[in-house]
Amino acid sequence: MPTTQKKEKVAEIQTEAQQSAGFIVTSFGGLKTVEINEIRLKIKPFKAEYRIVKNSLTKIALKNAGFEALANMLSGPSAVVIERGDTMGTLKAIFEFAKTHEALKVTGGCLEGKVLTGKELKAISTLPSREALIAQLLGVLQGPATNLVSVLQAPMRDLVTVLDAITKKSEQKA
Repeated sequence: MPTTQKKEKVAEIQTEAQQSAGFIVTSFGGLKTVEINEIRLKIKPFKAEYRIVKNSLTKIALKNAGFEALANMLSGPSAVVIERGDTMGTLKAIFEFAKTHEALKVTGGCLEGKVLTGKELKAISTLPSREALIAQLLGVLQGPATNLVSVLQAPMRDLVTVLDAITKKSEQKA
């Protein structure tokens, strides 16, 4: 018989899965408490939370939230990352941490309502940040305008160069 406390926990996880910007499932078997606290500190600036969960309750919550594929990714000691802010920053921090701590495995996640595997999340984490992508786009858009200005200025620049050469030549003769 489910207790009231378990029902509340399922409802809480279900709400967080539906309302968060990202919901990542990890396997942390072998991580020490100090290392778990370290990852929590790394993702805290991105408004994310690393929470150890009970698989049975989390599976029920994810199925109720419509993320059945994500619920099937829970096995062994599991924890979830609940993202409320910068999803790219959080992903980068998690995978950077996983490079030095082999016990942490990202099994899958949900970003903006789409369920993704751990490999897909890793591929997304290698993309540049939003600000870097905007800067690249602006550079691409600005390039043709800069080239047009150079082409339009070329006849005047060439005329000035020719006139300057003529004046120098006439000064040398005099």
